[in-house]
Amino acid sequence: MKYRKKPVVIEAYQWFEVSPYVEGVERDVDYYRTPELDGQNPCKHCGTIMHWHGWIDTLEGGHIVCPKDWIITGVKGEIYPCKPDVFESTYEAVL
Repeated sequence: MKYRKKPVVIEAYQWFEVSPYVEGVERDVDYYRTPELDGQNPCKHCGTIMHWHGWIDTLEGGHIVCPKDWIITGVKGEIYPCKPDVFESTYEAVL
């Protein structure tokens, strides 16, 4: 049996870098930092050095956010990253 995703309108934006910390302003994406990985190492997903990556906590645990990933706010307010190719094949703009 085949299924189609129900049409749902979501909020999303394309992420490029972590915004500066401003007291009282919540960020969706934090800096990605881990002691066991040098910031100059290339990402296994996109090849860009890890210094330019972010981190997002999701319901399934934390995820690395690559530059150009889309940040989606789901139907229950959950926030998660989505790779550009998956986003483009799954979503279209609503005018």
